[in-house]
Amino acid sequence: MAKGVPIALVEDNERLRTELAFHLSHAGYAVASLADAAALDAHLASQPCRLLILDLGLPDEDGLSICERLRRTRPDLGIVMLTARGMAHHRLAGLRGGADGYLVKPARTEELLLVIANLLRRLGPVTPDFPLPAPAWRLDARRLMAITPAGNALLLTRMESQLLQALRRSAPDAAGRRQLVEALGGNYLDFDEHRLEVAISRLRGKLARAWPHGPAIRTVRGVGYLLVQRWLGQAEG
Repeated sequence: MAKGVPIALVEDNERLRTELAFHLSHAGYAVASLADAAALDAHLASQPCRLLILDLGLPDEDGLSICERLRRTRPDLGIVMLTARGMAHHRLAGLRGGADGYLVKPARTEELLLVIANLLRRLGPVTPDFPLPAPAWRLDARRLMAITPAGNALLLTRMESQLLQALRRSAPDAAGRRQLVEALGGNYLDFDEHRLEVAISRLRGKLARAWPHGPAIRTVRGVGYLLVQRWLGQAEG
Protein backbone atom coordinates (compact mmCIF):
# COMPACT_ATOMS: atom_id res chain seq x y z
CA MET A 1 0.00 0.00 0.00
CA ALA A 2 2.88 2.36 0.70
CA LYS A 3 4.36 2.20 -2.77
CA GLY A 4 4.42 5.65 -4.34
CA VAL A 5 1.96 7.29 -1.92
CA PRO A 6 2.92 10.99 -1.79
CA ILE A 7 3.67 12.24 1.73
CA ALA A 8 4.79 15.72 2.77
CA LEU A 9 7.13 15.88 5.76
CA VAL A 10 7.39 19.31 7.41
CA GLU A 11 10.20 19.56 9.96
CA ASP A 12 12.60 22.45 10.48
CA ASN A 13 15.32 20.33 12.12
CA GLU A 14 17.41 19.31 9.12
CA ARG A 15 19.00 16.24 10.73
CA LEU A 16 15.66 14.85 11.93
CA ARG A 17 13.99 15.70 8.62
CA THR A 18 16.69 13.80 6.70
CA GLU A 19 16.44 10.79 9.02
CA LEU A 20 12.64 10.63 8.83
CA ALA A 21 12.64 11.07 5.04
CA PHE A 22 15.09 8.16 4.74
CA HIS A 23 12.87 5.80 6.75
CA LEU A 24 9.70 6.86 4.92
CA SER A 25 11.35 6.47 1.52
CA HIS A 26 12.71 3.07 2.54
CA ALA A 27 9.13 2.09 3.45
CA GLY A 28 8.04 2.92 -0.09
CA TYR A 29 6.51 6.38 0.27
CA ALA A 30 7.20 9.28 -2.11
CA VAL A 31 8.42 11.85 0.40
CA ALA A 32 8.66 15.61 -0.04
CA SER A 33 10.94 17.01 2.70
CA LEU A 34 9.99 20.58 3.63
CA ALA A 35 11.39 22.97 6.22
CA ASP A 36 8.53 25.43 6.84
CA ALA A 37 4.94 26.45 6.15
CA ALA A 38 5.79 28.49 3.06
CA ALA A 39 7.46 25.50 1.42
CA LEU A 40 4.46 23.34 2.33
CA ASP A 41 1.97 25.78 0.79
CA ALA A 42 3.99 25.92 -2.43
CA HIS A 43 4.20 22.12 -2.52
CA LEU A 44 0.48 21.57 -1.93
CA ALA A 45 -0.38 24.12 -4.60
CA SER A 46 1.51 22.24 -7.30
CA GLN A 47 2.04 18.63 -6.22
CA PRO A 48 -0.19 15.74 -5.12
CA CYS A 49 -0.18 14.84 -1.44
CA ARG A 50 -2.08 12.15 0.44
CA LEU A 51 -0.74 12.59 3.94
CA LEU A 52 1.12 15.25 5.93
CA ILE A 53 3.56 14.70 8.80
CA LEU A 54 3.67 18.02 10.60
CA ASP A 55 5.94 19.53 13.25
CA LEU A 56 4.34 22.21 15.42
CA GLY A 57 7.30 24.48 16.17
CA LEU A 58 8.01 25.86 12.71
CA PRO A 59 9.80 29.16 12.08
CA ASP A 60 7.14 30.92 10.02
CA GLU A 61 3.78 29.51 11.18
CA ASP A 62 2.74 27.28 14.04
CA GLY A 63 1.80 23.76 12.98
CA LEU A 64 -1.53 23.96 14.78
CA SER A 65 -2.49 26.97 12.67
CA ILE A 66 -1.44 25.09 9.52
CA CYS A 67 -3.55 22.10 10.52
CA GLU A 68 -6.63 24.20 11.21
CA ARG A 69 -6.54 26.02 7.87
CA LEU A 70 -5.79 22.83 5.90
CA ARG A 71 -8.79 21.17 7.49
CA ARG A 72 -10.93 23.90 5.91
CA THR A 73 -9.36 23.65 2.44
CA ARG A 74 -8.08 20.05 2.23
CA PRO A 75 -10.44 17.77 4.20
CA ASP A 76 -9.12 14.80 2.20
CA LEU A 77 -5.58 15.20 3.56
CA GLY A 78 -4.38 12.92 6.34
CA ILE A 79 -2.46 14.84 9.04
CA VAL A 80 -0.13 13.34 11.64
CA MET A 81 1.48 15.73 14.10
CA LEU A 82 5.01 14.83 15.20
CA THR A 83 6.20 17.24 17.86
CA ALA A 84 8.15 17.72 21.07
CA ARG A 85 5.03 19.20 22.72
CA GLY A 86 3.98 16.25 24.85
CA MET A 87 1.67 17.75 27.47
CA ALA A 88 -1.92 16.54 27.54
CA HIS A 89 -3.31 19.98 26.62
CA HIS A 90 -0.99 20.12 23.60
CA ARG A 91 -2.22 16.73 22.40
CA LEU A 92 -5.85 17.72 22.87
CA ALA A 93 -5.32 21.01 21.03
CA GLY A 94 -3.76 19.15 18.10
CA LEU A 95 -6.58 16.65 17.86
CA ARG A 96 -9.21 19.37 18.20
CA GLY A 97 -7.41 21.30 15.46
CA GLY A 98 -7.99 18.42 13.06
CA ALA A 99 -4.98 16.12 13.35
CA ASP A 100 -5.69 12.45 12.67
CA GLY A 101 -2.76 11.36 14.81
CA TYR A 102 -0.45 12.92 17.40
CA LEU A 103 3.01 11.54 18.18
CA VAL A 104 5.56 12.97 20.60
CA LYS A 105 9.27 13.11 19.76
CA PRO A 106 11.30 11.02 19.90
CA ALA A 107 8.76 8.61 18.39
CA ARG A 108 9.86 5.16 17.28
CA THR A 109 10.01 4.75 13.52
CA GLU A 110 7.87 1.61 13.74
CA GLU A 111 5.15 3.52 15.58
CA LEU A 112 5.15 6.34 13.01
CA LEU A 113 4.92 3.87 10.12
CA LEU A 114 2.03 2.02 11.79
CA VAL A 115 0.12 5.26 12.39
CA ILE A 116 0.63 6.24 8.75
CA ALA A 117 -0.45 2.83 7.45
CA ASN A 118 -3.58 2.78 9.62
CA LEU A 119 -4.52 6.30 8.58
CA LEU A 120 -4.08 5.51 4.88
CA ARG A 121 -6.38 2.53 5.26
CA ARG A 122 -9.03 4.76 6.81
CA LEU A 123 -8.63 7.33 4.04
CA GLY A 124 -9.63 4.72 1.49
CA PRO A 125 -8.15 3.17 -1.64
CA VAL A 126 -4.96 4.68 -2.98
CA THR A 127 -4.38 4.96 -6.70
CA PRO A 128 -0.99 5.55 -8.37
CA ASP A 129 -2.02 8.89 -9.81
CA PHE A 130 -3.38 11.63 -7.57
CA PRO A 131 -5.12 14.69 -8.97
CA LEU A 132 -3.56 18.09 -8.32
CA PRO A 133 -5.12 19.55 -5.20
CA ALA A 134 -6.77 22.52 -6.83
CA PRO A 135 -7.48 23.95 -10.27
CA ALA A 136 -5.28 26.76 -11.45
CA TRP A 137 -5.76 30.47 -11.88
CA ARG A 138 -4.98 31.93 -15.28
CA LEU A 139 -3.14 35.18 -15.91
CA ASP A 140 -3.56 37.16 -19.10
CA ALA A 141 -1.01 39.94 -18.65
CA ARG A 142 -1.73 41.51 -22.04
CA ARG A 143 -5.34 42.17 -21.10
CA LEU A 144 -4.54 42.90 -17.44
CA MET A 145 -6.86 40.12 -16.36
CA ALA A 146 -6.82 37.13 -14.02
CA ILE A 147 -9.24 34.23 -14.38
CA THR A 148 -10.23 32.44 -11.17
CA PRO A 149 -10.34 28.61 -11.03
CA ALA A 150 -14.14 28.98 -11.33
CA GLY A 151 -13.72 30.85 -14.64
CA ASN A 152 -14.58 34.35 -13.42
CA ALA A 153 -12.62 37.30 -14.82
CA LEU A 154 -10.83 39.65 -12.45
CA LEU A 155 -9.48 42.95 -13.75
CA LEU A 156 -5.99 43.93 -12.60
CA THR A 157 -4.08 47.15 -12.50
CA ARG A 158 -0.79 47.22 -14.40
CA MET A 159 1.10 47.13 -11.10
CA GLU A 160 -0.87 44.08 -9.93
CA SER A 161 -0.18 42.30 -13.21
CA GLN A 162 3.55 43.08 -12.94
CA LEU A 163 3.65 41.77 -9.38
CA LEU A 164 1.88 38.55 -10.33
CA GLN A 165 4.27 37.97 -13.22
CA ALA A 166 7.26 38.40 -10.93
CA LEU A 167 5.75 36.08 -8.32
CA ARG A 168 5.04 33.45 -10.99
CA ARG A 169 8.59 33.59 -12.27
CA SER A 170 9.92 32.87 -8.78
CA ALA A 171 7.46 30.14 -7.80
CA PRO A 172 7.81 27.73 -6.09
CA ASP A 173 10.38 29.96 -4.37
CA ALA A 174 9.57 33.30 -2.77
CA ALA A 175 10.19 36.49 -4.70
CA GLY A 176 12.46 38.90 -2.87
CA ARG A 177 11.46 42.48 -2.22
CA ARG A 178 14.19 43.79 -4.49
CA GLN A 179 13.04 41.50 -7.28
CA LEU A 180 9.47 42.77 -6.98
CA VAL A 181 10.50 46.41 -6.85
CA GLU A 182 12.59 45.99 -10.00
CA ALA A 183 9.67 44.20 -11.70
CA LEU A 184 7.71 47.41 -11.12
CA GLY A 185 10.47 49.40 -12.78
CA GLY A 186 11.70 50.93 -9.53
CA ASN A 187 15.13 51.38 -8.02
CA TYR A 188 15.29 49.29 -4.86
CA LEU A 189 17.59 51.74 -3.07
CA ASP A 190 15.15 54.63 -3.59
CA PHE A 191 11.85 52.74 -3.48
CA ASP A 192 9.47 53.18 -0.55
CA GLU A 193 8.95 49.61 0.70
CA HIS A 194 5.68 50.65 2.31
CA ARG A 195 4.35 51.23 -1.21
CA LEU A 196 5.22 47.61 -2.08
CA GLU A 197 3.54 46.32 1.08
CA VAL A 198 0.37 48.27 0.30
CA ALA A 199 0.33 46.99 -3.30
CA ILE A 200 0.76 43.37 -2.17
CA SER A 201 -1.92 43.78 0.49
CA ARG A 202 -4.42 45.16 -2.04
CA LEU A 203 -3.60 42.40 -4.54
CA ARG A 204 -3.92 39.72 -1.88
CA GLY A 205 -7.30 41.11 -0.83
CA LYS A 206 -8.55 41.27 -4.41
CA LEU A 207 -7.56 37.66 -5.06
CA ALA A 208 -9.11 36.48 -1.78
CA ARG A 209 -12.42 38.18 -2.54
CA ALA A 210 -12.53 36.54 -5.96
CA TRP A 211 -11.50 33.07 -4.74
CA PRO A 212 -11.63 32.64 -0.92
CA HIS A 213 -10.37 29.03 -0.92
CA GLY A 214 -6.94 29.31 0.61
CA PRO A 215 -4.12 31.84 0.55
CA ALA A 216 -2.87 33.10 -2.81
CA ILE A 217 0.12 35.12 -1.60
CA ARG A 218 2.05 34.42 1.59
CA THR A 219 4.55 36.69 3.33
CA VAL A 220 7.92 35.01 3.84
CA ARG A 221 9.68 36.76 6.70
CA GLY A 222 13.04 38.24 5.80
CA VAL A 223 12.64 37.38 2.11
CA GLY A 224 9.53 38.70 0.40
CA TYR A 225 6.38 37.03 -0.91
CA LEU A 226 5.39 33.61 -2.21
CA LEU A 227 2.69 32.72 -4.72
CA VAL A 228 1.20 29.49 -3.38
CA GLN A 229 -1.63 28.75 -5.81
CA ARG A 230 -1.04 27.42 -9.30
CA TRP A 231 -1.11 29.99 -12.09
CA LEU A 232 -1.18 29.36 -15.81
CA GLY A 233 -1.32 31.70 -18.79
CA GLN A 234 0.86 33.97 -20.79
CA ALA A 235 3.11 36.72 -19.58
CA GLU A 236 3.39 40.06 -21.21
CA GLY A 237 6.00 40.19 -23.94
